[in-house]
Amino acid sequence: MHDEPGTHHRGTSMTLLHSCQKAAELLSQSLDEPLDMVDKLRLRMHLSMCGNCRNVQEQLNLIHKMGGQIGTIDVCNDSGEPPLPHGDPVR
Repeated sequence: MHDEPGTHHRGTSMTLLHSCQKAAELLSQSLDEPLDMVDKLRLRMHLSMCGNCRNVQEQLNLIHKMGGQIGTIDVCNDSGEPPLPHGDPVR
């Protein structure tokens, strides 16, 4: 049996590369919409075996959380006034 280029088998019929790519897609999708039961189970099983994808999950969750805070951070200039919106002339 010949493996496809870029794949790696570890005693199973599932390729690690394809599985991790799919896991990353599902992780990203899960931030936007609920996964169906089958995809949720596949992702959960993959994450239980793959530390790299668990790291990706943590990073995506952090980025998603930080993205939700954009616009809520109170930033002032040296005068104590809030910064001007882009496009407004500086006086």
